[in-house]
Amino acid sequence: MRKPTRRNRNIGTKKSGYSQDNNMVIPQRKDDLAFWEQLNNPVIIPIKAHDHEIAIFVEPVRDGYIHACTPQDIIKILELLPPDDVEEVEIIVLRQPKKKEEILSPVWGRYLYYVDFDKYNGSAICIEAIKPHTIVKWGSSLSPFEQKELKLLEQDGDRIEQVKRGWNIHTTPESVRNRQLYRTLPHEFGHAVDYARNCLEPCVDAKTEEEDEYISKVFDSKPTLEKEEFANRYAKAFYEKHFRLGNIPFNRVLNEDFLEKTILIFVGFRKASKSRFTYLSTPSQSAKASNNRFEVSPDTSTTTGV
Repeated sequence: MRKPTRRNRNIGTKKSGYSQDNNMVIPQRKDDLAFWEQLNNPVIIPIKAHDHEIAIFVEPVRDGYIHACTPQDIIKILELLPPDDVEEVEIIVLRQPKKKEEILSPVWGRYLYYVDFDKYNGSAICIEAIKPHTIVKWGSSLSPFEQKELKLLEQDGDRIEQVKRGWNIHTTPESVRNRQLYRTLPHEFGHAVDYARNCLEPCVDAKTEEEDEYISKVFDSKPTLEKEEFANRYAKAFYEKHFRLGNIPFNRVLNEDFLEKTILIFVGFRKASKSRFTYLSTPSQSAKASNNRFEVSPDTSTTTGV
C-alpha cells in the first residue's frame, strides 16, 4: 500500500537530476561549431611560406590581453621549417580564448586536424592570446612529463617559485613569446607531421576502404603521450638546430606597413553575404580594422630566457 508521507530519498540529489544543469562546461553552440572555430570578427592575412599559401587569422583581444607573437614572427619561423612540413598546415590562428576555456582547457597552442572557416579550410594551428604577468599555479605532485615541462618553462624565461602547495609560474610577455614562437609553434607542426606520415600518407597508399579505416583507427588509438613525445622531439630538434645556426632567438618583428597593405587588400568591416568573417571593404574602413583588431606585446629590444 502506498504511503504518501514516505519521502523519496533521491529527491534533491544528483541522482534525481538536481543541479545537473549548472555544471561548469564550455558552452556548445547550436550550429555544432567547436569552440576554437567560433572566432569573433578576425582579420585575415594571407601569406606565402616556401611557395605554400597559409592564411593567418588574427582575432581581436579583450582588454588586458595581448598576442605575444606577431604575424611576421610566425612567418620567420615558417621559413626555417622544412618546406614539406609547412605544407601540412593551411591556417594559423592567433586566437582570443574565452574565460571558461582558459579555466577548463588552458593551452599555449593547439593543432586542429580540420577546421572550416568559410573560404578557408584544412588543418590549423591555434596560438592563444595571453594576459601579461599571469601567475600559473601547478600542484606539488608532478608527473615526469610535467617535471620536464617545468624546466622548459624556466628556460623560456618564466620565474618558477616553489610554494607550500606546489609551484607558481610567473610569466612575462617575453617568456610567453619565447615559448609560443620557438616551442609551441614547432611542437604543433610536429603533430601535423606525425599525422601526415602515420595516417594521411599510408591512407593514400591503402588499396581498400577497410585498410584505409584500419590505418585511421590505429592512429586515433595511439596514446596521447606518444603523440606528445613525437611533437616534443620535433620541436626540440628544430630549436637545437636553429639555435646552433644562430637563427633563433630573434627580436620581435613588426612591420605595420606590411600588415596594413595586406589587411587592406583582404579584410575590412563589411560582412560578405552568408559569411561569418569579414573581407574586402573601403580603404578607410579597412585601415580602421587593422588598427582596432590587432594588438601585440610591448616592443622589447632583446629576447630573454631562451
